[in-house]
Amino acid sequence: MGNGLTIRWLLGLALVWATVMASGFFASAARADEAVMPGVRVEDENTKCTAGFAAQGAHGSYYLMTSGHCDSHDGSPWTYGDDVPLGKISASEEEGDKRDAAIILLEPSVGAPLGHVGGRYPVRDVLSLSRVEIGMPFCKIGAVTGETCGVVKSTAGGVVEASVFSLTGDSGSPGFVKNPDGTVTAVGLLMSSPDGDDYTTYFVPVDPLLGKWDLRVLE
Repeated sequence: MGNGLTIRWLLGLALVWATVMASGFFASAARADEAVMPGVRVEDENTKCTAGFAAQGAHGSYYLMTSGHCDSHDGSPWTYGDDVPLGKISASEEEGDKRDAAIILLEPSVGAPLGHVGGRYPVRDVLSLSRVEIGMPFCKIGAVTGETCGVVKSTAGGVVEASVFSLTGDSGSPGFVKNPDGTVTAVGLLMSSPDGDDYTTYFVPVDPLLGKWDLRVLE
């Protein structure tokens, strides 16, 4: 990220559900037994990560976004909650600290996922990186640390750097800006943190991914 820090990828072997406070905001973890939605834990036989924004493809299929480094590239089926089947990753990309995203193609039996982030924030729109401002309030909802918030620190290198608390297992978390009407604006997917600094987190922008994979974010 230009600061000489070694990137620590947020891959975990086990998750511990917790409530934490960061930057004056209380974390509130999304529950995986409520619905398929952004912020829940998703996993395959090797990895535990977090579901990012829910999306629909041009041909009607539904997807959950997550981090590219969560993809083991072995075609493993993904589940959520108590081993409830979701589907398989149909596309992913990972390139150092610049590109890191994947999409899980949901099985038809899953139905339409809930678009509300954490089950409580409708997604109003998507913010391009060029419109993300330094100092802008920024939040995420992760499967481990729940909702934590901070501010945007940088957009250098094409990624959003924010003073947001995260831990192993939060990879893929939806990063967003809250709006006065109770909705949120989608910005990015949680990618990584610098080694030894859980209060700085990087997010890969969602906007270009939607065009690349022909998706629209669900409200």
